[in-house]
Amino acid sequence: MTLIKPIPINTSMWVLIPSLIAAAVCITPLIYLIIRVAGSNPDIWVWLMRPKTIMIVARSMFLAITVTMLSVVIAVPIAWLTIRTNLPYRKLWSVLTFLPLVIPSYVGAYILISFSGNGGLLHEITRTLFGVGRAPAMYGYYGSLLTLSLLNYPYIILTIRSNLSNMDVSGEETARMMGLSHLQTLIKVTIPSIKPAILSGSLLVSLYTLSDFGAVSLLRYKTFTWSIYNQYEAGFDRNAAALLSLTLFIVATGFMCFELLVRGNKRYYKNSSSSSKKLPSIDIGKWRWPAAGVCALVSLISVAIPICVLLYWVLRGLYHGETVSILAAEPNHVLALNSIILSVLTATVVVTLSLPVGYLAIRHSGFLTTAIEKMCYTGYALPSIAVSLALVFFGSKIGSPIYQTLPLLVVACAVLCMPTGLSAIRSSMTQISPRYEESSMTLGKSRIKSVIATNMPLLKSGLTMAAATVFLITMKELPAVLLLAPLDFHTLTTAIWSFTSEAFFARAAIPSLLLILLSSIPLTIIVLKNNIFNTSWGE
Repeated sequence: MTLIKPIPINTSMWVLIPSLIAAAVCITPLIYLIIRVAGSNPDIWVWLMRPKTIMIVARSMFLAITVTMLSVVIAVPIAWLTIRTNLPYRKLWSVLTFLPLVIPSYVGAYILISFSGNGGLLHEITRTLFGVGRAPAMYGYYGSLLTLSLLNYPYIILTIRSNLSNMDVSGEETARMMGLSHLQTLIKVTIPSIKPAILSGSLLVSLYTLSDFGAVSLLRYKTFTWSIYNQYEAGFDRNAAALLSLTLFIVATGFMCFELLVRGNKRYYKNSSSSSKKLPSIDIGKWRWPAAGVCALVSLISVAIPICVLLYWVLRGLYHGETVSILAAEPNHVLALNSIILSVLTATVVVTLSLPVGYLAIRHSGFLTTAIEKMCYTGYALPSIAVSLALVFFGSKIGSPIYQTLPLLVVACAVLCMPTGLSAIRSSMTQISPRYEESSMTLGKSRIKSVIATNMPLLKSGLTMAAATVFLITMKELPAVLLLAPLDFHTLTTAIWSFTSEAFFARAAIPSLLLILLSSIPLTIIVLKNNIFNTSWGE
């Protein structure tokens, strides 16, 4: 039971005002979309009901659902194998199956196109070995499904890993005593017990797929984000773009409500004496090496081949006479530095704003604090292109002080990353007893000093996780940078997008490799904080 009760507003302004500022910033893009649509011509609603628009909605939802389903099929077995079984080299597979998180979707799409297209690595292999002149290119739905699934399934592994590591084994023991096999126990006991984690990871994948812009654009699969960008960039129809963005928000909100409905209110916490036992390693017998082969195949397709393709294009460019300086239109260190600056600033803003919101949500629950918290989660349901369009509007209205400046770009990235940072900090806050700060106050310290002195050291892990995750997401951000970045501010993402859009695959390879390398740093922190390195390499 929480000991600290809601306190009068006049004594908590130091935490309430920053929380209100964070909520106001996060909700601004949604308010813009509503006002824009409400003030537009009524004929725009007829445009929304056109068969072509309905088809785009259906295609977006179908892609999100199928990507999520395929990601679950890939992630759940891998998570179970690497955590609960005697899989050979399971530590190695634990690391390799996380690495796709560092590859942005547009880089994955570029790799797929350059790998399977004319003149690509697959084309060279098939021509050399089989005499086939041309390999089939993976454009459209199937290319988008493959790319987004192979790059997003680690999100589900990330959400279910802690559940599997800390689950109550009494149910499994009872099932085994009743004669169920390991597979039957997995299906009937283990998977139902980690259902909330699977649903949470599935929601992340579906929302990411709905808001993806780079992969579907390069692979020529018409979805919400592709249409929104075209309405803005080509048609200059801001009202239509706002209506599509609002529709996408409603669809994403529907996915979130569906996840809450399916998850329900059932309790999944440990309640038996066996909850403190060390989880036994399940012997999968003759299936050990076939299972390791499956993990190796997934790692090969999602990590090894993409890296090899990028190296292939670098070597191909050098072989044909291009120098390293020509392979990148702008010095790589400048692009990398700009990406790091943007990511560090965004992580700093998100962590700073998430701290008061997370504190209010846990320590002073009520209608106002709940509303503030939910507003800060708006970025979950808003695609980056919609947030960018809203801030483009406000920036252009205010003018030169903020329009096309780095601070405005940081605000856009912060709105998009706020749910991620807040979730990590809020989760850590729930594990800190309010007795610590109450004890500090009884010793004569003020509330502010007590909160800082007792909570900040204990929040270190959550703050690190929040900052690392936000840094990783911002490093891969594309639409916001395309629409809001200053004219002379180029990042690794904009360089990759520019080169791949013009089919300069060799020139896109170096910034792609550099982006993957830099993104591996926060991923390593995330992996370490989630206790993946808890076994020897041979296990």
